[in-house]
Amino acid sequence: MTIIEWVQFSVLIVAIVLSITLSIIVLLKSIREGFTRKRTATFVLALGLLFIIYLAYYAQEIHPADGVQIMLVIGLVAVTGVYALFTARQANASVKMAEEMREQRIMSSRPVIIQKAIHEGEKKVRAIEDSFDHDYFSHFEIYNAGNSPAIELELLLLDKDKKLLIKQRETFLRTGDAIKDFYPTVLGEHVNSDCYLLCRYQSIQSIGTKPSWYQTWLPFKPVKSQNKDYIYVQSGELEFEEVFEKKSY
Repeated sequence: MTIIEWVQFSVLIVAIVLSITLSIIVLLKSIREGFTRKRTATFVLALGLLFIIYLAYYAQEIHPADGVQIMLVIGLVAVTGVYALFTARQANASVKMAEEMREQRIMSSRPVIIQKAIHEGEKKVRAIEDSFDHDYFSHFEIYNAGNSPAIELELLLLDKDKKLLIKQRETFLRTGDAIKDFYPTVLGEHVNSDCYLLCRYQSIQSIGTKPSWYQTWLPFKPVKSQNKDYIYVQSGELEFEEVFEKKSY
């Protein structure tokens, strides 16, 4: 054999080994995890590649009369592979859409606990300005703005290191229930320090499934008035989370 023939033969062997290896890997994975359209398409294309390699090597020995049949076989393999890939993509898109719709349905039917700082005012008079209403912190209000009851509701007041200061528990809080008041009594000890009001709760839809805890975080900073011994609260933005483990504070 000449050098060119050796190179052609080596390329042929490598291509055959790769095609057979790919076919075996896809076949074994399909046997273990089940056949899908994508795996079927990959298997068909691997076998088609093996067939094309064989034809390329014996191209000089193929009669023109057999060429039409060979082209038909190649076309059939190509169409089958493309169709399988196309249907696999459609199936994946349908599954993804179904999952997104399910998540949207869960989100639209879950409880959403909101907490906000309430300030009550006393009318003051400044020397420069005529008058203004200066509000001082009174308490936090907790209410359910979602579409289903929140159960096992816990109100946790945490310091800057997220260590527990005060804890209050409510069995449930339904949409439309009276607003819950939360009166922290230790904010004077944490003036100008970051604090957090954490509400964590479950949905009745979580019963019987993998437990998940919804959390609403309200970061805030207590600030002391310069004129009176009042505490003001500078609230941050509400943050919503979902966790699968209940952390101990």
